[in-house]
Parts: sequence; structure tokens; C-alpha cells
Amino acid sequence: MTVGVLTRRALGGSLAAASLIGLCPARAKSLIVPDQQLRFTVLRNGCEIGRHELRFDTVGDELAVHIEARMRVSFGPITFFRYHHQGVERWKNGQFISLQTHTDNNGEALAVNARRVADKIEVAATNLAPQILPGDALPLTHWNIAGMSRPLFNPQDGKALRDMSRRAGPDRVTLGDGHVVAAVRYSLDGKIPIDDWYDDNMIWTALQARVKDGSTLRYVRQV
Repeated sequence: MTVGVLTRRALGGSLAAASLIGLCPARAKSLIVPDQQLRFTVLRNGCEIGRHELRFDTVGDELAVHIEARMRVSFGPITFFRYHHQGVERWKNGQFISLQTHTDNNGEALAVNARRVADKIEVAATNLAPQILPGDALPLTHWNIAGMSRPLFNPQDGKALRDMSRRAGPDRVTLGDGHVVAAVRYSLDGKIPIDDWYDDNMIWTALQARVKDGSTLRYVRQV
């Protein structure tokens, strides 16, 4: 087991997870990391429009999270919307260090460069004045349950988020292979309401959001 990092395998089940749930995630010393990869199918109003994948590379006390999301809404040969987001999130000794992202949001090019400087997070982004955020701020990349108790910023455009997170209680989630797992739902109340689910090992398991056009976006985790 790496110092400052707990993998899903090392956590070893709901009993160990339950012993950590009582800790405030912002103060937990160990970062809970999935085993190597998370893959989600993205549905819009029940129709598949893309994929969202995260790869977790741990070397010693350092963690690199490679993120890629691709979405496309089309009718026949006509594309109405396309989206491609890539990024690398870096941690050391269980502490967030930096994030670099590039996004094509339906033709709009965006980039974010966030980094820890002493006890603050500096964020530079396209079309955005430089920001200084609190040292416990995290990007809303969803995989890390600690984000449900921290100040957040948008990994796509770099903007600080005013979303308030609340634990909405126990639930059950259907995975891509049909298995149903127990999970806890957290709701983020902001301009775009988002629900995130985390399983008994506190691993990101599902997402649902109502986007600007009124459609429902849903993430289904593949096993």
C-alpha cells in the first residue's frame, strides 16, 4: 500500500469503508483511489452519446489521474453537439498538486492550469482572470469523494463553484453489467444540479445531471 493512498483493493470492503465514513473527507489522511481505471457510458435521455474514462497511475507517493471524456449528439450525418475533454490531475502524499486540462466544447477551445503554491491553489484559465483559491480547493472531477466537503472549481473553465454538497442518503445503483450495488448519493446544488453516487468502498459509481437544454445526462459505470 502506498503512503497516503488507499486503493479499492487495499480498502477491502464495506467494513473498512464504514470505518472511514465517520472522518471528514477534507481531513482524511488517506486518498481512496480506484484500481487503475474507471469507465462510464454517457447517456442523454437514455441514449448513448459518449464515454468518460479515468486512469489512475500510482508511483510511490505520487498519483496521476488521466481523464478523457468524449460526447457527440447527432441525427444521422448531422452533428448538433460535440465535446472532448482531456486532463491530468496530480497528487502527492494524498494532497492535490495540479490539474491541466484542454476542452473542445462544441468548437470553443478552453484550457485550465491549476497548481498548488504553498497553502493556496492558483488557477489560470482561458478567458478568466487568474484566481487564488483556498489550499483545500479541488477540481470537480467527481471521482474523489473528498470533493463533497471541499471548495470546488470547474476543471473545464477554471471558475470557482458555489455548489453546496449535501449527503442525500443511501441508494442503489445499477452498473453496466446489470449488477446492482449499494451506494450513497451526494447532491450538488448549483446552476446545474448534479447527483454523484459512491459505492461501499467510496468509489465513484454513477452521475446524473439536468443540463441547460433540459435533458438528463446519466453516467453508467462499466465493470
